Amino acid sequence: MNRKMRLLFILTLAASLAGSGFLQACQRKPEDADIRPEEVIGEVALPDFNKADKYGTDQGHKETSTRQHQKGGTSAASIPEDMDTELPDFTNYKDVKEKKKAFFDFLRPIVRKENHEVLKERAYILLKWQRFARGQELSEKEIQCLNALAEKYRVDAAYDQGEVFFRKMLIHVDKIPVSLALIQAAKESGWGTSYFAREGNNLFGHWCFKKGCGIIPRRRPEGATYEVRAFDDVAASVRAYIRNLNSHPAYREVRMQRYRMRLAGKQPDAHLMAGGLEHYSGIGMKYVETVREMIQGNEKFMGIHEPAARS
Repeated sequence: MNRKMRLLFILTLAASLAGSGFLQACQRKPEDADIRPEEVIGEVALPDFNKADKYGTDQGHKETSTRQHQKGGTSAASIPEDMDTELPDFTNYKDVKEKKKAFFDFLRPIVRKENHEVLKERAYILLKWQRFARGQELSEKEIQCLNALAEKYRVDAAYDQGEVFFRKMLIHVDKIPVSLALIQAAKESGWGTSYFAREGNNLFGHWCFKKGCGIIPRRRPEGATYEVRAFDDVAASVRAYIRNLNSHPAYREVRMQRYRMRLAGKQPDAHLMAGGLEHYSGIGMKYVETVREMIQGNEKFMGIHEPAARS
């Protein structure tokens, strides 16, 4: 990683604090407690891009907020309640194809579970947007919850900005295609065999900058202070990865591509969204090309059979 990458993961240092602040602010009403994303996402029309703003939306953009035709949620019933989140020893595999399949089989349900938690937040925002668009007032607690989510995902807007706020929120708070997460994890961790994956459950190359926050790289340049972040389990690593892509300014284009697909009634597509990962690595667009090639070359091993998005 180069110097630019240091900023990409500072956000994760405050993850636990942001999470606890969100829980305190979101004392949801009983009707919001068991939101089913699959029953909300795709059924509520999204705010469109008719109003240009400082986020970078284009003047005259013609995409509209027509009702989406595809569901955007993963049913909780399809996610195992109990899953292993401790990284297996993938160095024991001699057959490359077997190792790839085992790696994807292990990681896929974890990614889907973490995505499901984000989609519950998205569904919550959609329900509040629907009420706002109908002219209905939200309670103070609901507004606090929305503003806490905005802080969590580094959205540069507040509830009192109305439609602009909801559009920005829905650009930030959404799932990451499973296939994109699987491939980035494979690339960044050497299919789960890297030192930082084995010692710190770090599958995505996250850095941190507080002394003792992780593992000191053996070849860290003299004078550098960063460490490679250590996680309690793989689920925590996946959670941090999803939040990084959903919140950091460097991945704005990833999120914009995803929102355009949502407006068109399509599922977020890994290949298209990968085009916004130029700043994930110091090699820039070469990294994008590699990720896309890996997605295409490993589809048969991923165990994903969802049309329209390959995710």
